[in-house]
Amino acid sequence: MKIKGNELSFKTFSWMKVNDCEIQVPKIGKDLIPMESSEKYVRHLKEFDNLKYGISQEALDLVKEDMNLYRIYETIKGEDIVYNPCYFKTDDDNPNLVDVQDIIAHEGSKIKVFLDYYSEGKKEKFRNTLIRILAEKDTEVSLFVIQREGSEAKSLESIGIFAHENAKVNLCQYQLGCGKLYTNYKCLLDGKKSEAHVNSVYFGQGEEELNLFYEMTHKGEKTTSSILVNGALKDKAYKNFKSNLDFLEGCNDAVGSEGEFAVLLSDDVHSISVPLMLCHEDDVEGNHASSSGKIDPQILFYIMSRGFSYDEAEALIIESKFSQAIDLLDNEELEEEVWQSVRKILVK
Repeated sequence: MKIKGNELSFKTFSWMKVNDCEIQVPKIGKDLIPMESSEKYVRHLKEFDNLKYGISQEALDLVKEDMNLYRIYETIKGEDIVYNPCYFKTDDDNPNLVDVQDIIAHEGSKIKVFLDYYSEGKKEKFRNTLIRILAEKDTEVSLFVIQREGSEAKSLESIGIFAHENAKVNLCQYQLGCGKLYTNYKCLLDGKKSEAHVNSVYFGQGEEELNLFYEMTHKGEKTTSSILVNGALKDKAYKNFKSNLDFLEGCNDAVGSEGEFAVLLSDDVHSISVPLMLCHEDDVEGNHASSSGKIDPQILFYIMSRGFSYDEAEALIIESKFSQAIDLLDNEELEEEVWQSVRKILVK
């Protein structure tokens, strides 16, 4: 079946082909293998009842119908907890994963969660993931999502966030391989002085397609947000990036920034970037930026003059752009795993 997803709330020119995207979704109901879950039924989170989030309502409905894994990560009031990394594998024996991941931080607590999605084998794989983050008053949530699936995989990733007063939510994504990847991130900064930050990297190769959408909605006063995405494309990879800062009426003194920066390593790659900003309040500050292009030959020449080959110089530049986000993992095993994935793409 075909569904539409990553639809812009404010349409732009149709010829740009960025207002939405068409997604071919397989029928997998009979092929799902149940996996170990935290609870039998998905927790009802009232904050999400009227919140519009996810790749599309159709994608969320499919999660409800087909879910074979549910995990919940939750603190108690005032607790500081770091969860061990969680690994989710699809392979030829179990090629489909439809999962819900709920992260709930209760008042005054801190929580850190690592989710690692990867695939093995040659058969087609499908993943439809819903991640919900509920950050109550005076909390801090840090989520790290590693995605290293093969060219035979198609993945849908919906992330919805609700932030109460003085809550802080950090997201780091490492998108390092997938035949077709659709990511949708939507955050509502509801409470006063709440904040959310995205620091993500992607690396597309072969004929991979990446469709990425990030949206920050400022509702509370003195809210803060930032979106920083660095990426690289090689071979015939395609990337469509969209972001939106939405300042609602009443969000006085809100500050938001968005930026996406792509390095093009081949002549045949296709890169689209559309940073948007909607403003219904005067007393706010918003900044957006976007760039894509090849590596400056003078920089390459300088590095090569120090004894490095062309490929080594190129790799050093890409690694320098990714290093900030990868260092944020603060986990030696995961950092090494991510670096190995990046370097594997570089040497292909």
